[in-house]
Amino acid sequence: MNRKKKIFLFSLLIFMIAGLLCVTAGCKRSSTGIKTVQLSPAEQAAQKISGYSNPDAVISVYELNDMINDPNLVLLDARGGTSRTLKAILAEGYLPGAIQIIASHYQDPARWNSIAPAKYIERYLRELGLDNYSKIVIYGNDNCLQGRVYWMLKMYGCDNEVKILDGGFEKWQEAELQENIAKPTKLPRSNFGFNPVKEDLSFKTDLKEMGTVASSNDPNNIIVDARPNNDYVSGHIPSSVNISINDILNDDKTFKTAQELADIFTSRGVTQNKNVYVYSTQGEESSLVWYVLHELMGYPSVKNYYGGFREWNYRERPFEKGGASA
Repeated sequence: MNRKKKIFLFSLLIFMIAGLLCVTAGCKRSSTGIKTVQLSPAEQAAQKISGYSNPDAVISVYELNDMINDPNLVLLDARGGTSRTLKAILAEGYLPGAIQIIASHYQDPARWNSIAPAKYIERYLRELGLDNYSKIVIYGNDNCLQGRVYWMLKMYGCDNEVKILDGGFEKWQEAELQENIAKPTKLPRSNFGFNPVKEDLSFKTDLKEMGTVASSNDPNNIIVDARPNNDYVSGHIPSSVNISINDILNDDKTFKTAQELADIFTSRGVTQNKNVYVYSTQGEESSLVWYVLHELMGYPSVKNYYGGFREWNYRERPFEKGGASA
């Protein structure tokens, strides 16, 4: 074998080894020929969250796992609708140290599907053991009650650091992170209080205002129906557009990227220069859509109709059928 042929074969061998090492290390070459490194799931989650208008409003399961032993961390398990359903939910598992916040305990029994007054909620949160130094992370599941709790806290002027766990309990399980199978955490009673200066009751709306908006045909207003598409087709508030939870979440229940969300909302005419009114059956899914619009996307004027279509229909207000959104 001549010298030139040996040099060629040696060079080819070096090139093949380099290529193999690059693949082993998780490297790849883009169409521009520039070598890039694939991000880990934790890095991908952090990169996505950094693109939101308010990245402090959301936390990934990986970041939460890194701070799980923070003594000021309070995990609120928002999956329970009532005390009766809580036992079955806890049997599925829950995050280490989580305490349960139950929907029926923070609703106002005197008003249609409404959140209780701020003073009542303060007393309830004191009983749960939250204080004004707590770093609050709320997690839920498909019932979207994590959005309702976040909306409630912000509306009443919670000064605490408050985040929603991206992907909720299911994503935590998927990532195979530690769970608690012991007795739920019980914290001592606290002195928690809302900051009345930060209270913003414009985060909610009621039947009267929704009726005015629906009949006004004002191009500066838009109504979003956050229910599943088949519910929307069966009957919805006139002129509303359908953007359901499935539209804003990935298959693993994490939020879509800021760009994906922007494309979805703007394609339905839901733009930042409009007053947005969101509703669902009884204010649960709509709370999470409110959170995505107001917190993740930075829409300045978003209101959650807490009575929802259940109240609208019960009060025999006009509705439309069909017209499924594309």
